Amino acid sequence: MGSATSSGGRRARLWPWYAVEFANSFACTLLTAGCYDYADKVLHALPSQRLWLSAFWGFSYIFIALAAGRVSERWGPRRSVLTMSVACVATAAVGLLAIRVPSLWMVLAVMLPYNFTSTMIWPAVESGLSRAPGGLRLTSRMSLYNLSWGSSGFLAFFVRGALERGWWGNIFVVPAGASLVGFLLLAAFSDRTDLRIARPVEDDLSAAHELDSPAMRERAKTLLHMAWIANALAYVAINVLIPVMLRLADLADVKDLAAAGAITSVWPFMRFAGFAVAWMWTGWHYKARWLVGAQGALAVTFLLMLTVHTLPVLLVAQVVFGGAVALVYSSSLYYAMHVSSGHGGHAGFHEALIGMGVAVGPTIGALAGAGDMGQDAVWRIGVGVTALLAAGTIVTGLLSGRKSRRVAADA
Repeated sequence: MGSATSSGGRRARLWPWYAVEFANSFACTLLTAGCYDYADKVLHALPSQRLWLSAFWGFSYIFIALAAGRVSERWGPRRSVLTMSVACVATAAVGLLAIRVPSLWMVLAVMLPYNFTSTMIWPAVESGLSRAPGGLRLTSRMSLYNLSWGSSGFLAFFVRGALERGWWGNIFVVPAGASLVGFLLLAAFSDRTDLRIARPVEDDLSAAHELDSPAMRERAKTLLHMAWIANALAYVAINVLIPVMLRLADLADVKDLAAAGAITSVWPFMRFAGFAVAWMWTGWHYKARWLVGAQGALAVTFLLMLTVHTLPVLLVAQVVFGGAVALVYSSSLYYAMHVSSGHGGHAGFHEALIGMGVAVGPTIGALAGAGDMGQDAVWRIGVGVTALLAAGTIVTGLLSGRKSRRVAADA
């Protein structure tokens, strides 16, 4: 009885970390997607201008994330998250200036400080969850992490159209409220252990011996590099998709804003479902074919969404796309935390590569779109980004084959 209670108490100290993560993901997704929608529907910004907004977000994200990993190690994960959550309340509320002074430059000006405060949270949460005392082991913690931000991201995509139709200021006020709730829950209920000196948690029994042999440790490093490439490219696709999703719905003859928001939230829902599958089924661990296959699926489904403008194709392609994104992201985060034992620097690099994808994808889209978003421009964007995704798939496939041959020769 005493042991069970103790274990339950240790588990209970983990949920505030998931709560603040859920809040930050919901707030960040709603604010960024909302800004793209606001630029489209209210400011009548060109599609290329919306894509440049996303690119600027991504370029700054790279450097913020790298700094965030170092700050997390210096301050400790808990202090970092609490400080930046409070700052997120302020930077989200500042976004109301874009409603008061409607201009594209003002949208950019309010997005950048929010980018700084929200991005600083991610590596700290990832490191904190890898080290915080509790009854769950690493694989389960990372899977729940993915489920938490995946479900909140889907929720933000799903409700954004309805919130925007009510009042555009909701895209700033609601994120500020979510960040405040996350701060209060972590401050009041999380364990105050200095996680900088805490022992990293052990992995689940199914994965505890995955790195026992030198050959497997070497393979793990290769798969980590492959996953980083794949995840960066996945975010290339995602961050071209988000600013143009309403246009894709329009091309598929979905005109209502709330309906378009719901229909284009299929892929984040399937990403959430994919995270659940990746947790319950660990057969993808250290299996390169699953990672390479997911990359290939991303390329094919992205091309279909941007070149075949029918509602059935948009829906079905989103299903596969979301599942592939989930597997790629799960691989990147799992290998990063498993190989490094939860170090904040690795978490920061994982996030910086996401930022690289966020920057590169919209840049390609903006250049290929050439200022408009007619069917020809969408087709050019689809082909251009798909070529990059396909090249990445080939590179990771070659890395996998070379490492397999080297491991076989060493054996």
